[in-house]
Amino acid sequence: MNDFEGPERRISRRIRTKFYFKYRVKKGKFAKEELETTKTNDISSVGLQFTSEIPFPIGTSLELKLKIPKFDHLIDVEGRVVRISELDKKRYYIGVAFVHIDEADQKKLKKQIDLIDIAKLLELMVEKGASDLHLTVNKPPYLRINKELIPINIESLCSDDMKRMIYSVMDQSQQEQFEKEKELNYAFQLPNSGRFRVNVHLQRGNVEATYRYIQRKIKSIPELGLPPVLDDLARYPNGLIIITGPTGVGKSTTLAAMLELINKEFRKVIVTLEDPIEFVHESRNCVIKQREIGLDTKNFASALKHVLRQDPNVIFIGEVRDKETMSVALEAAETGHLVLTTLHTSDAAQTINRVLGIFPHDQRESAAAQLSSCLRGVVCQRLFPRKDNKGLIVATEVLIATPAVRVVIKDDRIEQIPNFILTGQAEKMHSMDSSILNLYNREKITFETAIEAVVDKRRFVAVASEEEAKLHSYI
Repeated sequence: MNDFEGPERRISRRIRTKFYFKYRVKKGKFAKEELETTKTNDISSVGLQFTSEIPFPIGTSLELKLKIPKFDHLIDVEGRVVRISELDKKRYYIGVAFVHIDEADQKKLKKQIDLIDIAKLLELMVEKGASDLHLTVNKPPYLRINKELIPINIESLCSDDMKRMIYSVMDQSQQEQFEKEKELNYAFQLPNSGRFRVNVHLQRGNVEATYRYIQRKIKSIPELGLPPVLDDLARYPNGLIIITGPTGVGKSTTLAAMLELINKEFRKVIVTLEDPIEFVHESRNCVIKQREIGLDTKNFASALKHVLRQDPNVIFIGEVRDKETMSVALEAAETGHLVLTTLHTSDAAQTINRVLGIFPHDQRESAAAQLSSCLRGVVCQRLFPRKDNKGLIVATEVLIATPAVRVVIKDDRIEQIPNFILTGQAEKMHSMDSSILNLYNREKITFETAIEAVVDKRRFVAVASEEEAKLHSYI
């Protein structure tokens, strides 16, 4: 595929970043001979904002000397205060418009600001239908489109510029948290583009990041191509539902659709615990409280200690990461709440083993009994490229907790679960292989995609198109 050209912009946007500069008031009661040194809160090629202990009146003339990285000289600017707002009792935000700046310097400043304008990349990401944007030092940005990584044909960034770009959409507390923990997950809204989930991390001492686009419209279960049994699961009044699959297969999207179904059809209290909040739900028939880990509560364990006192009917736990979280999830599911959560597992049997494996060996038997009594179902997801090259399509495996399934979970005979799935069509169960075969038969995916994905390749070839199997040397 061809590289994408970065989008052009006629005006320079205001970027939140810290450039040092010197200034002095030219006239009036705040006039001084010496220059004060401070730094910008944000800047564009036509103005800047900084914080001051002095409430400069609107119209105040300033002499500025800007120090911009990579510039071999200070930029001389004449500015005028055009905006002032109170930060606290001792500090003010001062907005300055550039009245006079050398044209060549202004062009260089605009180029430097455009270079670290992440909004352009995020807008391009949305325009191209990409799921992810990867920012790496000294390499071009990459978009992930239908699972493929595509480079963007723009200038790569050095470590300092990359840090400025990534920090430009982080507030002060997020920057401080990242510098303390060396990792940060958060989400933010970009006007006119949508919502993004972000992971900021270090790589060989460099600040780098990955951005995932969150669709603004929450699609329904049928619109996502998911089996109707998910509607049935979402309508349960209580119990545990687990959505599983690798990273990036749409687990959060599926859960958002299930929560929206509950939101439309029932009058319930829904409490979500997320790290970070991805889809933003508007309360319709339900009261929805979305709590973000690190912002609204310290961690999952802390939030779960108190969640049952918030009178919830439905609890969504972004991800179960430890025994304490799973214990509370099982307790809540047993005591009349509907609990939805996710795990990074590839099939239903592995999911049950993972849940039980969280507990110490001497607690596994009691955990198995508890899980068998409250489990409603497990849905595993994978995404595959469509045959018509129009994006991705989902395949699923579904385990429903029938009385027979509950017995094998309670007795810790997890190896029997695949057989129950294969013979459980009447209870709306199906295996991942059968879902993939269904997509192939409906001509949604290619033979190559299907044969690579299925576990039982011999069985798939036996029921697939003989002509196509011969073509690919499988007969």
